Amino acid sequence: MTHAFPQPAELDADWLMNVVSECLQLPAEAIDHNVPLVRYGLDSLGAVQLTTAIAAELQLDVPDSLLLYHPDLKSLESFMRATRRDDPAAVLKGTLAPSHLDQMLADSILPADIQPNPVSGTTSPAASILLTGATGFLGAYLLRALLRETSADIYCLVRPSETGLRQRVRRNLEHYGIWKSEFESRVHVIEGDLRIPVLGIPVRELEKLADEVDEIYHCGADVNWVVPYAGLRDINVLGTRELLRLACSGKPKPFHFVSTMAACYSTSRLGEVTEQDDMFPYLDSIHLGYAQSKCVAESLVRHAGERGLPVTIHRPSLICGDGTTGFSNENDLLSNMIRGCIQMGSTPDLDWILDCCPVDYVADAIVGLSHRPDDSLRVFHLANPTSRHWREVVLWINLFGFPIKRVSYRDWLSEMRTAAATPDHPLYRLRSFFLARPLADSDLTLPELYEEHRRNRVSQIRTQRKLSESTVACPPLNARLLDRYFTSFIERQILPNVGAQARDRGTVPSDWNAEFFQTVLRSHYDDDSIRVQELILLEEASQESITTELTSWQNGTEAGLWKYRVGLGDNRNRMPKSTELFLKVKPHDQDLLVVSEKVAAMCDDNLGQAFARHKRRLGILGSHVREINVYRQEDHRFRIHVPEVFAAIENEPERQWALVLESLSELELMDSASDVSGWRPTHVKAAIEGIAQVHSIWYEREQELSEKRWLGPNLSASSMSEMTDLWEALADHAWKYFSLWIGADTRGLVAELIAGVGQWWQSLEQMPRTMIHNDFNPRNIAFRNQCGEIRLCAYDWELASPGIPQHDLAELLCFVLPPDCSRETVLHYVELHRESLSLATGRSIDPDTWQVGFQLALRGLILNRLPMYCLMHTFRHQPFLPRVIQTWRRLHDFQFGLP
Repeated sequence: MTHAFPQPAELDADWLMNVVSECLQLPAEAIDHNVPLVRYGLDSLGAVQLTTAIAAELQLDVPDSLLLYHPDLKSLESFMRATRRDDPAAVLKGTLAPSHLDQMLADSILPADIQPNPVSGTTSPAASILLTGATGFLGAYLLRALLRETSADIYCLVRPSETGLRQRVRRNLEHYGIWKSEFESRVHVIEGDLRIPVLGIPVRELEKLADEVDEIYHCGADVNWVVPYAGLRDINVLGTRELLRLACSGKPKPFHFVSTMAACYSTSRLGEVTEQDDMFPYLDSIHLGYAQSKCVAESLVRHAGERGLPVTIHRPSLICGDGTTGFSNENDLLSNMIRGCIQMGSTPDLDWILDCCPVDYVADAIVGLSHRPDDSLRVFHLANPTSRHWREVVLWINLFGFPIKRVSYRDWLSEMRTAAATPDHPLYRLRSFFLARPLADSDLTLPELYEEHRRNRVSQIRTQRKLSESTVACPPLNARLLDRYFTSFIERQILPNVGAQARDRGTVPSDWNAEFFQTVLRSHYDDDSIRVQELILLEEASQESITTELTSWQNGTEAGLWKYRVGLGDNRNRMPKSTELFLKVKPHDQDLLVVSEKVAAMCDDNLGQAFARHKRRLGILGSHVREINVYRQEDHRFRIHVPEVFAAIENEPERQWALVLESLSELELMDSASDVSGWRPTHVKAAIEGIAQVHSIWYEREQELSEKRWLGPNLSASSMSEMTDLWEALADHAWKYFSLWIGADTRGLVAELIAGVGQWWQSLEQMPRTMIHNDFNPRNIAFRNQCGEIRLCAYDWELASPGIPQHDLAELLCFVLPPDCSRETVLHYVELHRESLSLATGRSIDPDTWQVGFQLALRGLILNRLPMYCLMHTFRHQPFLPRVIQTWRRLHDFQFGLP
C-alpha cells in the first residue's frame, strides 16, 4: 500500500511523527520515541517508504539502510537535525554504523532462574510436542514431519488474530498442499505470542502446558533480511528465552532450536566453521541483524544445555521450495531475488554459492536428527551437498526462457534502485539488504560480504554422517529441481509463461529396464540362462559436465552416468548373484552445441559470436557417437587400459546413444583432479606407460585415422589461423583468471602465441599423429591395482581426436605435477613417454623433436583446453584449475626443445 504522506511541518520531529504514524496506521500518542518501529509492525515495505519520504524531505540521497542504524523515532530525529545542521555527507558517513553489541551481549546471558530440574531414569517417546512457527513456511513442513514421524499430539503456539487459530494452521498446510485429514485429531493450537513475556499465556495455562508438553521445537522467528537486531530482538531472542523457561519448568523438555547458517558467517572468523564451533565470540563481526539475533539466541540455548537441558541447534542454509512438488515461498529472499532479476532483465555478477535445501528435506532432517540420542550438545548444519554457483543458476534461467544479462554489482545496484522504486517490485522490500554497507572502513555491501571468497566455509561432515544412518537425503540442486520450482511459479502465475514445457522426466531412465540389462548380459557372456531378477538404481545421473546436465534437462533426455546393481539368478557361468554396472547415456551433439553456445554467450558477447562461427570445428561435433566407436576397438593394447564394455548402443531413429560399462567404484584415484595428493610417481608412470600403449595403436597411421569419421577434428595450421577470433575471445575471458593465478605478463605471452599460431602450428602439424584421448587428466583416468601391479584405466573418450601424443602427456602433467616441479622431473616423464611409445611401436623417436612437440602441445593447451576450463569455471567452480594453470606456466617456461 502506498501512503499519501503529510506535508513537512516546521519541526522535523512533528513531521517525522506524522509520517511514522501514517506508515504504522497508529495514533501518534501510541508511539514511544525510544521503541524500535518494527515492534509496532513496521515491515520492510513500510521501512522503504519511510526512508524514501525522509530522503525527499531532506533532498538528500539517503541510503535504504537508514533504518538499520536508526530504528526508532529518537535516533531518526537526531539524524535529520544533524543533516540540516552539519555537512550531510559527513553525517551520513559517521552515523550509519552504531553498534547494538552491548545489548546483544546482555541478551545472551540466560537468567539464573531458568534451570532444569534434575531427571532420573529413561525417557519415553514424547506424547505431546510444542511447536512454534506452524503458520510459517518451514514450520508447516516441520509440523507435517512431526505428525508423520512421531505418534505425539502437536500443540502449535499461534499468535492471536481475527481469524481462527486452528483454521490458520490448517490453511497454511493446505496452501502448500501438505494437509491430510488424518492430521486433524492430533493438531492442537495454543494462543501465545513470542514477543510478550511468558509468551502472553496466563500463568495457570502456562503451568498446565509445562506439565503436559514433553518436547519443544522452536521454529518461530521473524526471518527478515533488512531489519536490524533491535527490531528482531523481541521475537527471535526474548521469545527463545521464554520458551527455554517453559522447557525448564516442571519436567525438563528436550529443546530443538532452528537457527540459521547465516550465524556462521563472520568477517573476522577465518577458516572453516564446523558443527562444534560456537560463533558467539565472533558476534561483533556478524553484520546481518537476523544472523545476530539467531547467534544470541543460540547462546541462550547453549547455556540451557550446559545447565542440563537436552538441546539441539539446527543451522539450515537458505530454504527453497518443496523438493517433490516445487511449491515454494514466493516471498522469501531467493524467490524475490529471482523474480526481481527476471523483471529487471539483469542480474548482479556476484560470487555467490547457493547451497539452499528443499524445505521438506530440512524439516525431515531436523526431526530425524533431534531424535538420535547423543550425550553431548548437538549442533547440525543443513546445506545442500550439491551446491550451485549463482552464475550457473542465471545460465539455467536463460535456457528456461527468461533472458537476463549479467552486469557488475555496482551497475546492477544503480539499475535496481531505479527499477525497484515502487512497492509492487519484488526487490522493493530488499533494497536495504542490497544497499547496506555495514563496515565502517569498507565500501562493501552486505551481499558482497557473502561472496564465496569472503565468507567462511561451513562444514557439515558430522551432520551428513548422522544423516547417512537414516533415509533422509537432500535432493541435489540441479536443473531438474530448478525446473520444478519455475514450473510451480508459472502455474501459480508468479512468473509469466514463456512457453517452456516442464522437462522433468523423473529420476529413472525409462527404456533401460531389467529386460534391457538381461539382454546385454546374455549377449556379453553368450549365456541365455542369465536372468535379471532385480534392478536397483544406486546413483542418479552423475553429470560433472555443466553442458551435459543442462543439455539433458533442456531436451528432456536422460543423459548422464547412472549406476545400477543388477541382481541375477542361477546361470551356467556361475556369475555372482549381483553385479554393479554403469549406464552412460550420451546427449546428441547438436543439443550440446546449442547449450555450449549459450554458455559462451553468457560469458561475453564476442565470445558467444566467435563460438557460434567456429562451433562445428570443435570437438563437440560428433561427440555422441565418438566414444561409442572408440570403445568398439578390439586391439588388446586398448582393451586392457579402458573399462570393460558390456554394450554399445547407437540407435539414431530413437535418438539413443549409450554405453554399458563395468562399475569403476573400486579403482584407485577416481575423480582425483581436485586433490592429487594421492598420486605417487608409480601412478604417473603407470598413466604414461598405459597411454603410450594406446598411442602406439594408431601412431603414424594418419591416413587410416582420417578415414575414421567419428573421430574429432584434425585442425590444420590454416584452420587454427582462421579461428584466431575464437582464441582471442577465449583469452580475453580467461585473462581475469590467468592474471590472478600466473601473473599479468601472461596476456602478452598468450597474445603472441595466438598471433603466431599459423607458423608454430605448422611445425606441430608435421609431427607424427595418433588417436589421442584429448581430455587425459585425473577427471577421466583411474587405476586398477591387481596384486600390487598398477595399470591405467582411461574413460570418457568423447573428445578423442587425431593429434600428437605429447598433447595427452602435457595435459596429464599440468594436472598431476605441483607448480614448483623441477625441470628434471618433467624431463624424466617426457622421456618415459617417448621411450614407452618407441618400445610399443618398434620405431626410433628423436628425443629433441619429441621435446619440441611437448612444448608445442603446451602452447595448444593455453589456446584451447585451458581457456575452455575457464569458461566453465565462470559458472561451476573447478577447484583444480588454479593449480593446473600455475603448473602449465611452470612447464611452459622451461621451453623444452626450443632455443
